[in-house]
Amino acid sequence: MNYLILTLLLCCSLNLMADDSQSQLNSGFYRRPEWKLCELKNYDHWIVSVSTRQHTLGCCIVTARRPYVEKISELNEEELIELKLAMQELELALSVNSKFQPDRFNYLQLGNGLHQLHFHVIPRYATSREFAGIEWVDQTYGNVPVWSKDKPGLDVILQIRDSLLSTYPE
Repeated sequence: MNYLILTLLLCCSLNLMADDSQSQLNSGFYRRPEWKLCELKNYDHWIVSVSTRQHTLGCCIVTARRPYVEKISELNEEELIELKLAMQELELALSVNSKFQPDRFNYLQLGNGLHQLHFHVIPRYATSREFAGIEWVDQTYGNVPVWSKDKPGLDVILQIRDSLLSTYPE
């Protein structure tokens, strides 16, 4: 009898854990607590967030909301159309904001660490920018961007988010 109760408890626990994992995936990807704070806009199929790693000033991530999507070829027509809209609105928010105004955009889709389809949007700058008391220099402008492992403080990330929200389309 005790074995049956223990088995039922274990099954219920596993189901609760599965439900929690599913809800995290339904939000787009497994979240670190700070990722939620970095969000710029939620679409039906995508989440746009400021990256916690700023390879250049204003780096963002566009992540698929549908669970278990890892490849561009797995996207349906609605997701592809909305991806274009999400990218256009992000580019516009960066371009019209006087603190950013990148000269170009680079896009990376790798999926090596996070196995949920996402795109790194990397603004590129021919000249340096000043933001949050930091001089931001795109040292490899015109070439492949340097993949920075450095993370500015969360306060800087939130300042980037707030600045972009001021010019982000509704």
